[in-house]
Order: sequence, then C-alpha cells, then structure tokens
Amino acid sequence: MPISTITSKGQTTVPKEVREALDLDAGDKLNWEISGGRVAITTERPALYRWEGVIKHGPADAVQAVAEARKTRGRI
Repeated sequence: MPISTITSKGQTTVPKEVREALDLDAGDKLNWEISGGRVAITTERPALYRWEGVIKHGPADAVQAVAEARKTRGRI
C-alpha cells in the first residue's frame, strides 16, 4: 500500500505507484470524495480519455462522419 506524508503546508506527493495506476501527469486534477472516515481520489477525466487519438480512422469532425455514413447507406 503506497504511503505519503503531509507537509507543514498541507501538501503531499502522490506516490509513483498511484500516479502510474491513474495515468497521472503534471497538471492533472484530482477529485477527493469524503465518505465517513474514508477518502476516494479519482481523476477528473474519464478512463477512456487516455485512448484519445489511438484510433485514427475517418474524419475528425463527428458530424461530417455521420453525414458520410448516412450517404453510404443511402439514408439521405
């Protein structure tokens, strides 16, 4: 279990193991959810965000892609 220490200014370092698990980089924002005596920390972005740009298929404009798909299927 990763452990970090709070400084006198209330700051802490996110352990490397946690940064890697959440795919965090400098400048990323974290959400803190307090429930009873526990805290859940999540990233601000959805998990699929890290896959953005991996599949490079079709036009970048989604509206244009839908219009082209409809033309191909004869729905316009």
